[in-house]
Amino acid sequence: MAALKKSIFLLPFIALSGCSLRTLALHQTVALLDNGAATFYDEPDPVLADQVMTANLKLLEALLRSEPDNAKLLSRSAEAFCGYTFLFVEDTQPDRARALYLRGRDHALNLLARKSAFKGLADKDLESFSAAVAKADASDVPGMFWAAFGWANYINLSKDSPAAVAELPKAVALMQRVAQLDPNYQFAGPELFFGIYYASRPAILGGDLNKAKTYFEDARARTSGKFLMTYVLEARFLGIGTQDPDLFKTLLQRVADAPAGTLPGSRLEDEVAKRKAASLMGKINDYF
Repeated sequence: MAALKKSIFLLPFIALSGCSLRTLALHQTVALLDNGAATFYDEPDPVLADQVMTANLKLLEALLRSEPDNAKLLSRSAEAFCGYTFLFVEDTQPDRARALYLRGRDHALNLLARKSAFKGLADKDLESFSAAVAKADASDVPGMFWAAFGWANYINLSKDSPAAVAELPKAVALMQRVAQLDPNYQFAGPELFFGIYYASRPAILGGDLNKAKTYFEDARARTSGKFLMTYVLEARFLGIGTQDPDLFKTLLQRVADAPAGTLPGSRLEDEVAKRKAASLMGKINDYF
């Protein structure tokens, strides 16, 4: 009843201001999605989270059709597509994951393109691209992070495509700027990005296992060793890259033994980390 009264009292204001009910409903939905994000990331059941996110992805894009320049919608869409794909799709459906990562990247690029300096960013040559990214400030971190995340993961799943691989320096340039502005973003996400980057590339192309180790150590330090996905990624890339089965098993066992959700907003990712760790452990004979 209270909600009904509130809606009735709002009607004269809507008429006077010229604001449409559709626009008001959209803004209320955006606020609800924004406020509900914390609840989603604290979800302990990955299966339920998968189902909820699958439905919400299309809702976000439907809302974007009505307001394609809405910064919150673009930011949530970029994060949702990239995060959903990493957590629930990439390991079992790589072809589908490639397309979803690109959708997440494009939402992030559209978020950045709200500033004139970043319009047409993906089409710029590397020198112009890097010059534009250098102008970014702290407000651009979400757009740059998710653009780099989606782009790099798409490339990692497209290693047989020279055209895709040739775009990697742009993803790296974006994440380098994020690392300069906010290295703690998304549970030390920039440090994890570069740990993976240096561990997964051959030395002739700039790979460096010692650098990778340093980045993973820094990521653990920045999250007080409590973000469990860090250990999964370190095992998957550094453990396998160094062909060290003891390191691989030690890192994955830490995930199995540790409680989930110690850090605020990490419960869902920690629970998925436990599933990924168990899957990797089951494939140990394939890696060593």
